[in-house]
Amino acid sequence: MSLGIPGARNVDHIGVSVPNLDQAISFFRDVLGATFLFRFDEGPGTDNPADLEKTLGVDPTSKLRIAMMRLGPSLNLELMEYRTPGQNCSVPKNSDVDVPHIAFWVEDMEVAAKYLAKHGCPLLAGPFQSDQGPRTGQQIRYFSAPWGIALELLYRPDHMPYEKETQSRLFGPLPNWQLTTREIKPCSNDSSPSLALP
Repeated sequence: MSLGIPGARNVDHIGVSVPNLDQAISFFRDVLGATFLFRFDEGPGTDNPADLEKTLGVDPTSKLRIAMMRLGPSLNLELMEYRTPGQNCSVPKNSDVDVPHIAFWVEDMEVAAKYLAKHGCPLLAGPFQSDQGPRTGQQIRYFSAPWGIALELLYRPDHMPYEKETQSRLFGPLPNWQLTTREIKPCSNDSSPSLALP
């Protein structure tokens, strides 16, 4: 019995709704190091206002602007700015249902935190470290974008206790942020979903 979506090859992107598309593009590009790829207003499936409800599940009078960005070597990021009646514009808490966050693996938590503070990113207390269990040695500190989306700094040691229980491995870290997907090659060992570099 096969598990998963037939024909699926990889996760393509993460989509994030933002209050101001231009601000979000600037923040992800200029502070977090993303590469801007392209942008568009609405598009296929949204040409007819009635389609918005059928294809996206939103109010048919909504307006939508989208930008696609590349965040590091492994993540396509879709930024979406909706203008819609009755839109909830309050910033949700980390504990609210359906709240996503993006985590960045960093070499040095203190250096990364100082950089973010210098660029006006609110930082929560931390870092805090897991001292027992499957992720012993992992450090985490949360921060946010100027409009409030939750983001995370993360450091994970090379080997962690969970590895004793499974052949599968968490992805990363890659050697550097500038690596391209063309430089990442699948392992020859099909039993492990981790990636190896040439």
